[in-house]
Amino acid sequence: MGEERREQERYPLQVKTKLTAETRSGKTPIVEYITANISAGGAFIETEHPLPLVSKVHLQFLLSLNDLQTLKFVLTLESLKAWKGTRVWVTATGIVLRHTPAGMAIIFDENYQISAMDTIIDKNFADDTD
Repeated sequence: MGEERREQERYPLQVKTKLTAETRSGKTPIVEYITANISAGGAFIETEHPLPLVSKVHLQFLLSLNDLQTLKFVLTLESLKAWKGTRVWVTATGIVLRHTPAGMAIIFDENYQISAMDTIIDKNFADDTD
């Protein structure tokens, strides 16, 4: 096996993720995927129809506070104290970094946003919070 080059450890969490992309042909509709694994730096999404390489993507997903801590997202102590619920919204942008026969790897930009569950960031993503 090759040398591991990831900065963050990845975890086999299956997280429902809503994603839209900016491709050369325009913006894609919102599509729901399930991650095969995820880290604070990116995610691997299983799909038979990956987006084109270097597509700019916008993602939103729900994580439990425990998963958020496991994934080592960078948070302020004030934001942790402010959350009363057990889940949080994570919104991130990134790019499609590579394809495999099983799906696509996405690397997150560092400007992800984490908000309390009751703070809906994008109404398009708020349709299904299960």
